[in-house]
Amino acid sequence: MATNHRGTIAILTGGGDVPGLNPAIRAVTFRAIREGYRVIGIRRGWAGLVDMVPDPQADNRRNYQILTEDIVDRAGRTGGTFLHTSRTRPSHLPRSIVPAHLRDQYNEEINDVTPQILKNLEFMGVDYLIPIGGD
Repeated sequence: MATNHRGTIAILTGGGDVPGLNPAIRAVTFRAIREGYRVIGIRRGWAGLVDMVPDPQADNRRNYQILTEDIVDRAGRTGGTFLHTSRTRPSHLPRSIVPAHLRDQYNEEINDVTPQILKNLEFMGVDYLIPIGGD
């Protein structure tokens, strides 16, 4: 990955799958790359950020991917979201779906895992987050 960039932007899609998500991801990615930013796509919406393990040795490939113009150009012509989506609400996460690596820390019936989201964004070097969609 190039380190000579203005910053890192992460994009995620949340809520229901609707036709305009891929074109929106494409437009943001094209503009950001041309302005000198690195762009990361978060897979499965907020769930991708919740499930991430902030450890350089962890395999987080199912949670994010680096976006390029080629990747988003192909996907941008289709409906839905190639990043996938979820209805995960980090501020209201039931204990039953808290990832195993967080269960000791978040063991209430309903948990606010926002601090973990912030930690994961920092781990990834994300300067700006663009959530698209609901939830």
